[in-house]
Amino acid sequence: MAEDHRVSISRTGGVGLIRIERPAQKNAIDASMAAAVTAAVRDLDSDPSCAGIVLAGSGGIFSAGADINERSDTSAEGWTYSDNASAVMLRTVKACDTVVVAAVEGWAVGLALGLVGAATYAVGAARSRYRLPEAGLGFFPLGVAPYLVERMRPAAVVDLALSGGPASLDDALASGLVTHPAPAGEAEDTAVALVEDLARLPAQVLQHARDFLRMCASTKEDDDIVGWCEQRMTAVVLERNSSPARGQQKGTDPR
Repeated sequence: MAEDHRVSISRTGGVGLIRIERPAQKNAIDASMAAAVTAAVRDLDSDPSCAGIVLAGSGGIFSAGADINERSDTSAEGWTYSDNASAVMLRTVKACDTVVVAAVEGWAVGLALGLVGAATYAVGAARSRYRLPEAGLGFFPLGVAPYLVERMRPAAVVDLALSGGPASLDDALASGLVTHPAPAGEAEDTAVALVEDLARLPAQVLQHARDFLRMCASTKEDDDIVGWCEQRMTAVVLERNSSPARGQQKGTDPR
């Protein structure tokens, strides 16, 4: 399994906990961390004793999104955005057969919203905030958007992306992005309890529920949407990488 000390993996009974541990940078995710999350999800998903997976962040924040001071490595011949570590991470979470719950405290920004949308459920703590800042950086968040439309209306995703402003927990619940509220500081515990409650149901019931969700998603041609977005993100990333070096940006500050 790919390892990175900034991504911790632990167990609480039958619940696997993956925690992003980079609080000094507001849990911004670089390529190594994305690969570590991917490996952890795959490892837990293959473990029959794991009833569910909780994704969380340390230091009172879920994640400020991708580390924008790290450029994508596009040197491989025939590189496309689908090869990007963050794209692989989101697809892996989305395809996971095990229930995945995102536990959001504080801010969830950019790429982090992709994790929230790719998860089976999302628990949002009081005073949590949700933001897509990419338009202000010069591109539409096509790498994240396809993972939001299963629970949000496409027009609502576009509005959130173009406004660049934060959505409150109430906004996120109303849009369907967040499925379960929690008191401040209790998102992780609430997510673990949710997994434990679901684990008490007959396995066939849970499987049929997941099959139903996937059937509904397939009628929206989810894979086609992801592919269309990744194709366009390939051009965006290649163009940005070929531009003159950008000045250091405070990409880890979600405000």
